[in-house]
Amino acid sequence: MQTTSHYGVAPGPLTIGLHKDVCAVLWQGQPVALSHKWVVFYTLLAVHSDRHVSTDEICDHHPWSRLSPHIAGRDMWRFTNTQEERFFGRRITQSPARQTSKLFTLNLDPQRQLTFEPNRPVIADHLRTLRAQRNGISMELSECTLLLYAGLIDQVHTRLHELRARALDVNERAHTETLISMCLDEQQGRDGTAAQQPILYSMLEQPGLNRLNRARVLIRVARHASLSGDYTTARPHFDDLRNLLVPEDGVEFCQYHINYGLFLRRAGKLEQALHHQRVAHEAAQTAQWWYGVYAARSNLALMYLSVAEQSPPMARRSNLERALDWAMRASTTATLTRQPVSQAVAAVLVVRAARLLGQYAVARHWLTVAQQYPDLPDRPSHLGVTLDELALIEDACGNHFLADVAREQAARLRQH
Repeated sequence: MQTTSHYGVAPGPLTIGLHKDVCAVLWQGQPVALSHKWVVFYTLLAVHSDRHVSTDEICDHHPWSRLSPHIAGRDMWRFTNTQEERFFGRRITQSPARQTSKLFTLNLDPQRQLTFEPNRPVIADHLRTLRAQRNGISMELSECTLLLYAGLIDQVHTRLHELRARALDVNERAHTETLISMCLDEQQGRDGTAAQQPILYSMLEQPGLNRLNRARVLIRVARHASLSGDYTTARPHFDDLRNLLVPEDGVEFCQYHINYGLFLRRAGKLEQALHHQRVAHEAAQTAQWWYGVYAARSNLALMYLSVAEQSPPMARRSNLERALDWAMRASTTATLTRQPVSQAVAAVLVVRAARLLGQYAVARHWLTVAQQYPDLPDRPSHLGVTLDELALIEDACGNHFLADVAREQAARLRQH
């Protein structure tokens, strides 16, 4: 007579169970006496049974995150070769013969020999929480990331420089340097991040850099090269990122598509750029990363404005309407997440799209919205942009004197 395990699962070759936030591996219906790190190892392989899993990816998860991928890879290779017979009575994993890439996968039929209790999505969610269980420095980096997305750039930059002076391992340093690059990008754009490039490139040469931090560094250097118009340098970085990241990476996967979309837009490939922004938008929504949702929406608005410029008259209006829709959605996201910088930028996008559609009353209303944020990092520059828009609105309405006044005010702001 067939029995069931304490998870209520009929005995099968391999079961991954989750009960009260504790994962377990069962073989033939019986719990296997594995330590926590090996439970995580086999759980990751089971959740991703359709592909190989790298040591870098495994080391993104607690408690493997305490080890470098090189050391962890040797541990995995030794355990799977010498201990699986003892625990399972047979080999249940396999790896490429040469093991140069340190990849592992289950040697089981996922349809007949693999069971999840309660189900695979719940187990996958549990694994995502293990990526968040990090040490104190990583918690500080997470806080800095949240503050950066909230627009508190100067505060974050100060904290990161204090953190930079501490004893950090290679992955903590890589994460810190990428966040500093993001702060400089927000403060000064491409010129601000130029001094960071040698530091970032040196990080790519460091042993022990895990997959996720390698991706973070590559995103920053690829973005800088794109904004500098150095597409020859940017292209191979984006190619590397495409091979490094998977949708489960959430934020980084979204950042790759956002920045690759911007690269394609600058290279004149607008249709491809739109596709990657849509992928980024979907990935950000899935990850519930609302800053990414805002960024993808505002980029879609910008891109549809660019498409409209190149469209014949009949298509121009429909593309402008799409731009206005995405700009309004970007504004809603920024408002809900209380991101003042993003709110101000999104409001300008609404103004521009509404103006080009001839909706001047709407444009004037959103102009007042765009001008109401007092604590922006570079408020004079932002106000100069709003006055440029006002001048164009006044010109379109035949108020040329008022348009000249707005232009003069914008010029004075830019002199300071």
